[in-house]
Amino acid sequence: MLYAIVAAVAAVLLTALLTRFVRGLALRTGLLDRPGARKAHSRPTPHLGGVAVVVGTFTVSCTGYAPLGPGTERLLWAAAAVALLGLVDDLRPLGARIRLVVESAAAVFVVYESELTFLAALCAVVWIVFVTNAFNLLDNSDGAMGTVGTVTSLGLALCAATEGRADLALVLVVLAAALGGFLGHNWHPAKIFLGDCGSLFTGFLLASAAVGVHTGHDALPTAVGLLTLTVVVTADTLLVVVSRRRAGRPLLLGGTDHTAHRLRRVGFTVPGAAVVLGTVAFAGTLTAWLMHRGVAGPSAATPLLLAVTGGLLALLKVPVYGERARLGGGVGRVARATAAGEPVGAGRPPATGRPTAAVRRRPVGGPRTVAAAARSAEGPRTMVLRTNAARTRPVPATRGGGATSVRGEGGRPTTTPGQARPVEPSIPAKSPAVTGRTRRGLSALTRTVLGARRPQPGAHPTTADLARG
Repeated sequence: MLYAIVAAVAAVLLTALLTRFVRGLALRTGLLDRPGARKAHSRPTPHLGGVAVVVGTFTVSCTGYAPLGPGTERLLWAAAAVALLGLVDDLRPLGARIRLVVESAAAVFVVYESELTFLAALCAVVWIVFVTNAFNLLDNSDGAMGTVGTVTSLGLALCAATEGRADLALVLVVLAAALGGFLGHNWHPAKIFLGDCGSLFTGFLLASAAVGVHTGHDALPTAVGLLTLTVVVTADTLLVVVSRRRAGRPLLLGGTDHTAHRLRRVGFTVPGAAVVLGTVAFAGTLTAWLMHRGVAGPSAATPLLLAVTGGLLALLKVPVYGERARLGGGVGRVARATAAGEPVGAGRPPATGRPTAAVRRRPVGGPRTVAAAARSAEGPRTMVLRTNAARTRPVPATRGGGATSVRGEGGRPTTTPGQARPVEPSIPAKSPAVTGRTRRGLSALTRTVLGARRPQPGAHPTTADLARG
């Protein structure tokens, strides 16, 4: 017991220091995970944190005073091969076929000398490969993979200790400690990601240890125990597969449609989503441990499995594809706009089924000549003609006392000294009472805009002149 505590502390410290070193090396060499449309992070982040977890686990487990049994050594060597596969995939992405072949060969290497029948061994190989890739898929949010992996490792260590396999229990405790040391750098906001190297290593080691611990038990308790131990990763994989099949999307195409992403869409924070997943994993490992000791039967897992099934059905209704997912919830936007007194559809095209043209944010007529109108509550419509800085032909709004507006530097409207500020298109302005001078000025402006007379030589033509040809 004392040696397990010392080994766990050593694994935490060593992995934390190695993670810091690997992060600095990745930043200097540019080995970063770039943001993308199918990724949740928004800044380039190193993704080789699994190297620190693997090295820390191997160093403490293989160089300690506690001897390792033959089965545990085979498991560690097979996990090292899978970790190497993940490292190569991190540096240069590999195809799914190569990964499945290597993972299957490593699983066969672990199961080969076990006491399982051929059919049971085949099921064990399929299960190990499935769980390995399920843990790899779970590495999609800050802290999620590390939290679930730590809880599952500790639960499996209790099961191994119950079986009398102290060496396997020690390796699992060291793995949990290494993941805990890595979590200090992976908690939100994450400074480094686990990557395929660490997630495949963790998933393979846990799946193989679970099969080894349950070898020799009855079929039904073994199946239920394996399911409850890996309930989080199994549920996450099933959720992604079902949702992508329903949406007609490729199964191997990454995206932000996992359990942690859906929890964030319904209001959880990133650390909150990791805590929820860790809590469900703790419930699963506790149930599996009680079943393994014989305290509870397979029926004890029924409430947990029913609760997880209900949660999956609820999360399937959370929009993660298409327009509703990109907008981030239309109901909250409408409520905020209504509370602020703004029109619901302001600033964006109407939400119809047909494609709409882009909204023009500049008044019709271009920057050369724009007739901006503003209606007041007391009088008729008055018009102010705005021109470009290069075309400084002023047009009075009213005869005698109107405002002259031209475009100054940077396209901002300016006024000449001693004159009123021009009326902007979208700001209502107070107009004077209707007088004869206002009417005459409006008539003169109308004749100018509508082209009642030809433009003066050397002056810039107005919109009406251009339309008249």
